[in-house]
Amino acid sequence: MDGMSFEKALGRLETIVEEMEGGKLSLEDMMKRFEEGQGLVKVCSAKLNQVERRIEILVKEGESVTAEPFAGEETEPEEVEDKPVSGLPF
Repeated sequence: MDGMSFEKALGRLETIVEEMEGGKLSLEDMMKRFEEGQGLVKVCSAKLNQVERRIEILVKEGESVTAEPFAGEETEPEEVEDKPVSGLPF
């Protein structure tokens, strides 16, 4: 499961939820799906944590660029002059 993409893990998790809500699984199968779902939740959570750490808001202060952690709050974007910043990997 570790090499699974977020989208694939989430898709499988949604399928498991549908199967469990369908009411046609035996108790044994419900437990197997639950255990598999727990592993998928861990995969999704780890992937989201990785993305959260990578998402940063670049703030230009003079000639230097600093990174501030993404707060998760919606704010109006600041007007930033559109010119390339050297040294960035993208």
